[in-house]
Amino acid sequence: MDELQRQRYLSALGIETFVPRLILPWAQPSVPCPLPQATEAPAPQPLAGVSAQPSAVQGAGLTEQPVGRAPTAAGAEAVGQVLRDMGVSKSAPVRKEPLKAAVPKRREVLETIHLHLWRPADDLIVLDHYQPGTALPSDKLLHNILKLLWRPDVQVNAGEAVRCPISEKVANLYTREDMQVELQAWFSEELQKTPDASVWLFGAEAAKFLLQPDATKETPESYHFKRLALASADGESEVRKALVLPSLTEMLNTPELKTKLWSTVHNNG
Repeated sequence: MDELQRQRYLSALGIETFVPRLILPWAQPSVPCPLPQATEAPAPQPLAGVSAQPSAVQGAGLTEQPVGRAPTAAGAEAVGQVLRDMGVSKSAPVRKEPLKAAVPKRREVLETIHLHLWRPADDLIVLDHYQPGTALPSDKLLHNILKLLWRPDVQVNAGEAVRCPISEKVANLYTREDMQVELQAWFSEELQKTPDASVWLFGAEAAKFLLQPDATKETPESYHFKRLALASADGESEVRKALVLPSLTEMLNTPELKTKLWSTVHNNG
């Protein structure tokens, strides 16, 4: 590279250049290179055929603004008027109401319903709501209650365990209406096996899924010890009723409920 380019590289790297005052042995003398001279740029010439008349914007009342200064209000209004006349600027309506974003509704977390179904006699169906893992002798309590209040020869086995939803993997997909439809369809099939049997529902939390909507307007505890109408999944005209009682687990934890059970069963026949 030539000397001028070398000096520019060294200057960019922060290295000062110098010319030695003494000529080194067997070294060629340094020759200073000519530096470029700064020249003034020529003024721009107007194009051929273009007159130096004032522009249309200036004729509209605009004045030239100095470089670096903000335009005046009169100049901005004049520019806006020119743009509106040209159809470029259109006033858009201002939205006064806040934009309503679609927020997903929080899904209700439903508790899995665990039921025990017994057929201790040909004329009786018993359904109990329980919590798994409690290991309480609910079947023995039911046997003693039926021997005293129904018939001495009744037999109570382990019962049929039912849960809704049937699996935890699909539990988050269920709504309250889904659980109600599924439980009513299942229990209607069970009732058709013994059309004339009496029905005892232990546990109001599970019974509210099987009763008619008019019977479940109050709190679940309010329809204990009452005979209420069952919902029909297949549109049967005949309304069947069930005796709604506290769950067997509640009776084991609160023995005073057994006394009220005695009077309720005898009063309802």
